[in-house]
Order: sequence, then structure tokens, then C-alpha cells
Amino acid sequence: MRGLINYGTHCSINSIVQCLYETRELQDLILCVDEREYQAHNTVAMNLKALIQEMKEKERSPCDPGFLIDSMSVYSGISFNIQEDSDLVFTCIINALADGHRTGKGIRKLWDIEYEEHMRCLSCNTVRSVLKNANTIPLSIEGTLPNELQEYMKQYADNTRTACDWHCTNCHRETQLEIMSKVVSLPPVVCMKLGRVRNIGRDTAHIVKIGTRFAFPETVDLKYIMKEPKASVSTIYELYAVVAHCGTHYRGHYTAYLRCGNRGWYLADDAQVSVCSWADVKNTYEAGSNLYHGVAYMLMYHRKSWSN
Repeated sequence: MRGLINYGTHCSINSIVQCLYETRELQDLILCVDEREYQAHNTVAMNLKALIQEMKEKERSPCDPGFLIDSMSVYSGISFNIQEDSDLVFTCIINALADGHRTGKGIRKLWDIEYEEHMRCLSCNTVRSVLKNANTIPLSIEGTLPNELQEYMKQYADNTRTACDWHCTNCHRETQLEIMSKVVSLPPVVCMKLGRVRNIGRDTAHIVKIGTRFAFPETVDLKYIMKEPKASVSTIYELYAVVAHCGTHYRGHYTAYLRCGNRGWYLADDAQVSVCSWADVKNTYEAGSNLYHGVAYMLMYHRKSWSN
């Protein structure tokens, strides 16, 4: 593994790039990306491809992600002169890849979760169902849901959300809407985002970071969140990447913990890459009383084949 240079506010980008680099399902696809698939030059896709190719070279010096960051700024309109959340960086890169044809769209499908949403008017009981897509599964770490991932997934499917101030076009009443979701199909790679940011007021001055404990295993079964699990497709997923954050919501630092095949776990901290252990990864379950202790923000699991 090789580290990545940080120009001062790019630790979230570096952490996501390291996660993408260790996504085995992405390795061959990214090398097939062709500039002719995209209308513009100097695209996110081509710069990510070049950076991953450079990271594969057997050198010890850190790689420069500058060209990738510049193309991300052009694509998103975000300067990245201030630190952005890791999930925004991930979404930016995945969406930029999908703006191409064939290969780019295929890469996005690696994370594409399809789910069915049932919406019922609580006044007239009219039910409407729609199919939607998402590239992350949000995890709430507050309320009555369990603070351990496998138990959380068992109750996730039974979680019902109620939205207020709903105007029903059938009964023409101001009422409430009951929303229930079921996953229809799971992708080869699943990204989960922990809800560690909460607004306790009415403006950004009241946004706080939540360091509450949320445990996650190395292997998780996602059959509980599916509408009808397919017998031919494994629902067992194995953890291979954790993006962690230390500090406050306004000022902090991102790192990535990565399982590198059979070589075990590594910590990628910008230009520095070091060996670590599963015990170190588990330390990101919670921040405790120390704001500068790294706490997990994003989890990446890939499907474990039946042969494994």
C-alpha cells in the first residue's frame, strides 16, 4: 500500500480513495475506463484510474491526488479548500464515474442498492409503492434501535417512519404518511453511513458530533433487510474498509482502516500507512470522552461468495 499526500484539507478524499483502491470489485473495472466514454477531458474517472494505477506501482513514496481533486472540484463545483464529509466525497466520485457510459455506470452499480418503498396515507389507507436506488445504507445510532450492526439489521426491516404535514392527493387531507422500505436487491459492495451528526438547533451553529458506541462485526448477514432473499445469491458480507473521524464536526481528521486481502488490517493516514489489528479497528466503535479518538463514520462490506 502507498500513502496519499494531503494538501491540508483533503484527508476525507484520501480516505475514500484508499477504500476504493481496496475494493477488489473495482480493480479491473477502473482499468477499463476509457476517456471516450466521457464528454469532457480531465475527468474524475480518468484521474482516479491514473491514481489507482500509480498506487499499484511498487514504490514507497506517497502518491499525489492533486489532479483527481482538481477534477472533482470542476465536476461538483466544490473547492475542497475546507474539509468535506467523507460521504459527500464518496457520492461525488461515484456520481462522476456514472456520468460516463458502460464502464463508469457499471462501477456505480457495484454499490447500487434497489429498494421498494411503500407509502400509506393514514387517513384513507391509500398505498403507493415505488422503486428507488441508493448507494449507501444510513445507520441511526440514536433512538430505540440496537447499537450493534447485526441486531440492528434484524430490526431495520421493521422500522417504520412517519412523516408529518403530508397532503394526500386521494383524500385531499393534510395528514400523515407511513413509510416502510424493503431492499429488493443488494449489490456486490455495500456502503453504510453512521449518523454521527445531529442538529440540536435551527442553524449550523448547533450541529454536534455523536460519539455514541455502535459495534460492527467483521461478517454480517443482510438477509433481514431484504424483501425476498434470493437463494442463489449470498447475503453474507465481509468488512474490508472503515472510514474514521477524530475531532469535532467542524474541525477534525479522517483516516481509513483497510483489510488488504490475507495480509490483515492497515491504517491509512494520508501519507503514512501502517500495520494495525482488528482490535484497533474495534476501537472506532465509540469516541468515549475523547473527541480526538477516531470513531467510525463509514463502513464498506463486500459480498462473501458461497465458496468462502
